[in-house]
Amino acid sequence: MKATDLAEQLEALAGCGDDFDTRARELTEAWSATRAGGEAVEPILRFMESHPTIDFGSPGPLVHFVERFHGAAYVDALVASIRRRPTAHTAWMLNRVINGAPTAGAEALVETMKQARAHPLADESAVAALTGFLAHQSGRGPG
Repeated sequence: MKATDLAEQLEALAGCGDDFDTRARELTEAWSATRAGGEAVEPILRFMESHPTIDFGSPGPLVHFVERFHGAAYVDALVASIRRRPTAHTAWMLNRVINGAPTAGAEALVETMKQARAHPLADESAVAALTGFLAHQSGRGPG
């Protein structure tokens, strides 16, 4: 599936309000059925950047979908997203990656969080999320 098709399908979700979770779950199930894969990561991250006030869930169907492609390419795409426009939800996603990373790999990701907290496009909720995650990560011991 093309990234533009995925992006259009995501944009159709933007106005779903309380029905977002259900519609996002249906969309990711349809993508799975058509074997959409890692090509969905970038459009999903950009959608989250463009709509930081949507309640994506805990962590929600879109995060569950992209985390299936966890690996270096996923982490690179997530870091690039945070550097473009950090959001509370993408900060949470990065925190989830850090929690599962060895200490050596986590250090650079924590630094990304620190930089994101000062990003000019980071809104109050993103800054608050990043501050909380950085406090959590400061207690992280050797792994």
